[in-house]
Amino acid sequence: MKKSLSIISCLFALAGCGEQRETVATPQSFLQACPGFVETGKPPLVSGAQCGRLTVKEDSADPASKDIDIEILRLPAISPAAQQDPLFLVQGGPGGSSIEMASFIHGFFADVRKNRDLIFVDQRGTGKSNPLRCEQLSGTDLQLPESVQMEKYLQFMVQCAEKYKASLPFYTTLHAVQDLDAVRVALGYKTINLWGVSYGTRVALEYAKRYPQSTRSIILDGLAPKEIALSKFSARDSLAALTSVNHECQIQPECESAFGNILQKTENIYARLQLLDQRGVPLVVHYEHPVYQQQEQLTLTAKNFSMLIFNALYSRDLTVLLPQAISEAEQENYRLLAALFSLAMEQSQKMNIADAMHFSVLCNEDWHFISATDVETTPPFFGLNAIKDRDTVCGFWPKASLPEDYWQPVHSEVPALLLSGKHDPVTPGVWAEQVAKGLPNSVRLMAAGGNHGVSYEGCVPQIIAQFIERGSMKDVKTECVTNIKPLPLVLGANRKKSSSSVASSAAAEGVEP
Repeated sequence: MKKSLSIISCLFALAGCGEQRETVATPQSFLQACPGFVETGKPPLVSGAQCGRLTVKEDSADPASKDIDIEILRLPAISPAAQQDPLFLVQGGPGGSSIEMASFIHGFFADVRKNRDLIFVDQRGTGKSNPLRCEQLSGTDLQLPESVQMEKYLQFMVQCAEKYKASLPFYTTLHAVQDLDAVRVALGYKTINLWGVSYGTRVALEYAKRYPQSTRSIILDGLAPKEIALSKFSARDSLAALTSVNHECQIQPECESAFGNILQKTENIYARLQLLDQRGVPLVVHYEHPVYQQQEQLTLTAKNFSMLIFNALYSRDLTVLLPQAISEAEQENYRLLAALFSLAMEQSQKMNIADAMHFSVLCNEDWHFISATDVETTPPFFGLNAIKDRDTVCGFWPKASLPEDYWQPVHSEVPALLLSGKHDPVTPGVWAEQVAKGLPNSVRLMAAGGNHGVSYEGCVPQIIAQFIERGSMKDVKTECVTNIKPLPLVLGANRKKSSSSVASSAAAEGVEP
């Protein structure tokens, strides 16, 4: 079982002791061994993993506000003499669970964990930290015409806003960083390092702004500052990413020969699907699931075709399949495209977004930068018009009160490592360039073969580990990032070297082929 402890008791008392103490509590005060195989059917992520909950006020300014629990996972450092500035890792979304993310990414931070604890905190409103979720469209609903789907979806959102209206104003980034600092204090750390991906970079930036004396360093992967105004620039950035992939295809002879201009073919497919939508003739695709090999079917519309392309561009592995999937679909063979849709949706579902918390952030923070003119004039990414769809929800979403300085660009002296992927459809390098203006002690790295999130690619995990160990990028070699190149866009194209040339290359590097 996991214990719960309020901030006050964390600061002054050990669990189970009535005596007040002046020292800050240690992790053992309220964290204990995570449930093991007997309870969950799975072993803990690492030996010694600890779980627990910290109780905070939903409205920190009101002592009479209700209590909510913040879920915490601690993966202890391997060294018995660990450094006392851990790495806090923050999920994106907004609305994703950092603790659920831990199972996928903790191995990439193994070098960091040699000397430092890894701390994962479910942001309030996500995961197991008082999650705020709305009713979802069912599988049957997804077979309905898109206009009917949207009408039903908006009904669910109206009901959700009403259900959580008293709470939603307190589920913003500002409240999230207050919780993070409460966790820091409760665990007894004086300073921390923060790593954030996508929206998690906004959390890390805001923490560095509000708690500069407690921030040792920040790693920002896929910059999403408030100025990005999620939805306002997504169509522009998605089209730029797809155009970049098309350019890569044109300069790879095998890809250009096999698939031609995939941007033009994407436009052709979209126009065809749009015509079918207008005629009320659904395009149903029967295909085998690429992992489970079960027979599946997909109703392919112009809008979910656009969503598929957008989601596939998030992933380096799925981007590789886009030229072939698009080229075959133009020839009216949609099976690979449908299989790609399955994979993209599964990757998206792994984030397990808490949509009420998602809109609380989006509507109270990003919509500050969006005007009625933006909503009417911002072009869609093919059929995906995220700004119009979300503007309808933000029109009735409960409003939060945030300080005026909240929307000012962050200025901080904290050492910062800024990471970007060239094919990122939502947080491209332009945002890292903008944020860097306020971070004089920052270094920017761009992975030419990267998409959304590059901390897991090539040598980047080692660079992050060295940056955290030193507390700066001084003497950290970064040339290896240039080796993260775009993958061949024709499967098998990178295997065309003869075995002898591979052996010769390996021998030259002193390794066995």
